[in-house]
Amino acid sequence: MSTISQKSLHEHFISLGKEYPKKIALVATDEKGAVTEEITYASLLEKITAAAAELKSLGLQKGDRIALAFRNSPALLIWSWAAWATGIVTVPMDTKRDTPELYEYKINLNKAKVLILERGIQTQKLPGVRIKVHTEFTPTPDVKVAWEKALSHQALVLFTSGTTGHPKGAMLSLENLVVNAEGIREWLRITSEDRFLVTLPLHHINSTTFCLSTLLAGGSIAVPPNYSNSHFWTQMAKTAATITSIVQSIVFDQLHREKEFAALKDKIRLTRIQIGSAPVLAQSVQEFKTKFGISLYQGYGQTETALRVTGVPMDVSDALYEQLVEENSIGAPMPWADLQIFDEEGRMRGEGEEGELVVKGAAVMEGYLGREPAFRDGYFLTGDIGTYKVIDGRKYFYLKGRKREIIIKGGVNISPVAVENALQRISHDIEQVHVVAVPDERYGEEAGAVISWKEGVDVDAAKRKLKTVLLLGSPYISAYETPKYVASLPVSELPMTSTGKVQRSVLKSQLPYEKFESIYGLSKTSEYRFTVLHRYSRWSASSYELHKKCWGDIAGTSEEYEKSIGRQLTILAVKPDDSLAGQIALVRSNLSESELLAKKYDELASEAFDRAGDTLVCVSICNADYKPRAIPVVEPVPSPEEVRTYLQEGHDPVMKFHQKPKGGQTEGAKLIDVIEGGRPKDASSLGYNMLLKYPEPNNIAITEDAPVSNQLIEVVLLLAQDLGIKDVYAYSRPGALASYLSTRA
Repeated sequence: MSTISQKSLHEHFISLGKEYPKKIALVATDEKGAVTEEITYASLLEKITAAAAELKSLGLQKGDRIALAFRNSPALLIWSWAAWATGIVTVPMDTKRDTPELYEYKINLNKAKVLILERGIQTQKLPGVRIKVHTEFTPTPDVKVAWEKALSHQALVLFTSGTTGHPKGAMLSLENLVVNAEGIREWLRITSEDRFLVTLPLHHINSTTFCLSTLLAGGSIAVPPNYSNSHFWTQMAKTAATITSIVQSIVFDQLHREKEFAALKDKIRLTRIQIGSAPVLAQSVQEFKTKFGISLYQGYGQTETALRVTGVPMDVSDALYEQLVEENSIGAPMPWADLQIFDEEGRMRGEGEEGELVVKGAAVMEGYLGREPAFRDGYFLTGDIGTYKVIDGRKYFYLKGRKREIIIKGGVNISPVAVENALQRISHDIEQVHVVAVPDERYGEEAGAVISWKEGVDVDAAKRKLKTVLLLGSPYISAYETPKYVASLPVSELPMTSTGKVQRSVLKSQLPYEKFESIYGLSKTSEYRFTVLHRYSRWSASSYELHKKCWGDIAGTSEEYEKSIGRQLTILAVKPDDSLAGQIALVRSNLSESELLAKKYDELASEAFDRAGDTLVCVSICNADYKPRAIPVVEPVPSPEEVRTYLQEGHDPVMKFHQKPKGGQTEGAKLIDVIEGGRPKDASSLGYNMLLKYPEPNNIAITEDAPVSNQLIEVVLLLAQDLGIKDVYAYSRPGALASYLSTRA
């Protein structure tokens, strides 16, 4: 097959349709890798033609820009390829991390005329921007499409965080993309027999270019909706993928998934994996190869270079491959790349000398949308510091650090200034804040906020409030950008230049890792640490075991529990020996009291979370000392009025627990009403739930000699007080209802 550089993108689709009409081009899967849709190359050509006709029907012409808001799906690829083939420029949105402000900024800066949305994605309307919700690609034979016959036109604007507050839009031509994709195809020997599995987001340059590489080879592409830690190997097995591209955080995840791999080993066809887009840990790559027998090939590049500039070659000896992995080399330059090392004055450095990596070649972008400076003497300035050495006549490059202050978390650039601006908006207790990269085992780097608090501020309370807002979610910052570490430092101790500018690089070097504390740690007493559960917490397994102990048959699977972590805030009470004494789960909601009474438990626990909500609702509390008892079968089920009477007469221990004053308040929770059928499978409460409301939090203090369950409620009340939330509810259960009625039968 001739390469695409000898023809247009549309002509390439035509040739693929003729050569492989029945071959699968695109495969859509669910999160577990089960195939939900297959698109042949013949069908792909039809869908691209239909998409191109739709774009023309929307009044779009060559050079116009459209915004695309999709999760990973074949539809996003089809819209993108159809646009590029007709000279229309695509602007992908990050549906997970872009705030409404960023949507508006990206769309307005590009003067995008149309925003095409995946069904189910919500966005605000913008003046002059037409919104189209994607449903299906419907052929319109009467619309004649003008296909582009070359590759030089602009095709893609991808935003990448800079050292300024707003991200920068890298303008990439179709030629930039094709040149890099061809280089990757040759580097990793991708053929028509390969199937590439999309693991990283398709709004990212990595998956964008790798999909194009696979398309150029006539291979097939499998597209799950997202990366799944627990289903990574299942996706690989069910799709029969032969190649994928990942980042360091995924390696970290999968090193703990040996059982899943072993169960599917005979069905996994992966022959090589590309890793890059973020700092790579050599030890992890070596351990991965030892455990799973699959080689990882590190590559280096940026959005501005349409992806890879270097890569560890596949044609080296086993001994050299091991040496390059051990030394954490980013590999040798791609054929298109003129890669050099410059010093501060722009002079070329030699072997073994450190300097800034600079690159020129056909894959390098035209420039930034805002025309920010990015080149010197025709070379793109990467901002990365590195060196090289010659082995067997070939240059191999090594990263030493970054000249810029960008934080690269799992392959995604995070702007320190943007995070600082968000934190200033979130907390008025902050005098100054400076965000730096903090080493992180999973992501390579995380954002760490060094905070100088205003004079007179109660630092413990201000810090706890900030952590709570960040954990519950703020409209000013995405979850991915949220700093996971904080440290306090007086303004007088900040390293400054003679002009008064804080030097982040010096600040980072002066503050050791031990000076930072995790945002998950909320409070301490003499007996317990109160910390928030997250997906990668070392208490994940023990938290589920405690949950299962307290809730028995209705606890759900560990997989379901893992998913709930992102939909609730679970606070753990941790003993000095690191075991759990108890835990409480809550949601933040904007539901009214009457709406809460109308909600089933499963709906509330999985759907009600609202990061801007003015209500906290406790949905589960567990004590490690709880001892499950046999639940008697009771028939018939009592009426709501009978359950109200049972509660009002003081027969239920759960009700009594909530009624006791906590946190220094004079009153406890009061019953609002019972909820019939709130949780039908809960045999102990005969399917009933009850909604209780605590007094408005005021001067809350944790009672250190109180039972751990009381202290957990007090922590919730303390957080509500910090946030200025007046309404705190418990969506609980009359837990002894069945037992009580059985003794009266």
